[in-house]
Amino acid sequence: MKLIFRTSRIIPRAIPQRLKKRSSGSCAASLTIFLSIVFCMEMYSCNGFSAVLVHRDGVNRTEAFDRKITSIMRDYKIIGLSFVAIKNNSITGSGFYGLADKERKVPTGPDTIYRIASISKPFTATAIMQLVEQGRCRLDDDISRLLGYRVRNPYYPSRPITIRHLLTHTSGICDGGYYEAFLFSSYGDKPPSFREILLEGGVFYSRSIWRRTRPGKKFCYSNLGFGIIAAIVERVSGQRFDEYCRTNIFTPLGMNAGFNIAHLPSVDSVAVLYSHQSEKERRLPENAGKGEFEPAIDDYRGVKPSPRETVKFPQGYNGLMCSPQGGVRTSALDLAKFMMAHMNSGWYRNTKILSSNSVWKMQAIQWSGRRPNGLYRTSGLSFHVTRNLVEGKRLAGHSGRAYGFQGTMYFDPRSNSGIVLLMNGGDYYRDERGITEFHDIEVSLYRLIYSRYINGTRFAHRAR
Repeated sequence: MKLIFRTSRIIPRAIPQRLKKRSSGSCAASLTIFLSIVFCMEMYSCNGFSAVLVHRDGVNRTEAFDRKITSIMRDYKIIGLSFVAIKNNSITGSGFYGLADKERKVPTGPDTIYRIASISKPFTATAIMQLVEQGRCRLDDDISRLLGYRVRNPYYPSRPITIRHLLTHTSGICDGGYYEAFLFSSYGDKPPSFREILLEGGVFYSRSIWRRTRPGKKFCYSNLGFGIIAAIVERVSGQRFDEYCRTNIFTPLGMNAGFNIAHLPSVDSVAVLYSHQSEKERRLPENAGKGEFEPAIDDYRGVKPSPRETVKFPQGYNGLMCSPQGGVRTSALDLAKFMMAHMNSGWYRNTKILSSNSVWKMQAIQWSGRRPNGLYRTSGLSFHVTRNLVEGKRLAGHSGRAYGFQGTMYFDPRSNSGIVLLMNGGDYYRDERGITEFHDIEVSLYRLIYSRYINGTRFAHRAR
């Protein structure tokens, strides 16, 4: 099937030949109508998941490979997908499929920006590691000293909690108790202080956010912990967290990205994230009238939201206001720049964001053991270290899942290879049983892209 991007390249040359005797106004109107008809026909087919749009600007794609990708997308009802594959610091493959915005019928492309959920955490870790390098704080500093008030696990009141504990999810601070309510309030007009959830007597305080194990002993995934890291970045640097990251990470790397939507020049290329409701969920009274996929976040419809007023709050007041645990918005191509910096001892082209020693610490195993769900995990400083995404290959990286987004960024620094994979909606988990290290859809797509573009490819485009 010839898809819209290939067709649209032919139309500007073909239409004027047939309409050259008409007036320019009539010609323009006819062209608009023709394009609209073609576009609607293709979109109707896509919305039924019988066809998937394929952007012509991908690198080193073949029709056979596109068929494999789009077949998986149809099986899992994936709305939009972008990937970039890197080998030896070159882009060996990239692809952009489906829709960034179903309602406005905007296709994905090289500039499509996704809110990348927990893939954001390595950015937060990079920010604090920069300050550690500068001697402004240390990995094993007591966070109480940095925050300006005493934070202790009530079950181990004599044990300090450190930055290292937060980066490895072993601080004992979990996302239980009233964390969800605190997070919701943090995004509002009157965000509460961290004191309200970390200190006994606070409005959101509960012992349920604490594990009954000493700091550094057990793994418990903590979004709240990365909010605390962001607060420390603000206290130590004297800058708002989102502004610090823009100045010291995004801009130096040449990324059109940020924790703050106001920092993006436009929202036209921001992908809408779509949450999936199963047939059983759609039968619930609260979901009456809802479809299988509903916009969950970033449904801006081309209109940039008003910036939040955060300057009235002191640095370190509430790091979650900037969503350091999951709020980076970036394209796959720009995320690949950050990945390459971590593959190359902190360097991307002529820009250095971290020392080789800091990069090594982030990727080295800092903790290993069983998670509360029983899965074995090995962790660096924010990075997950695994041999199960590609069998036998040691990879470091992070995955993300929130609001309908699903994605991965994993790499091998020894071969300077890695893959960024981002999706904005799908029935991702339809056939899974039990808890696994990676979702089936992640493994299927990552291994398909790996086998094509990293394991044996001959041709490459230099990363720009």
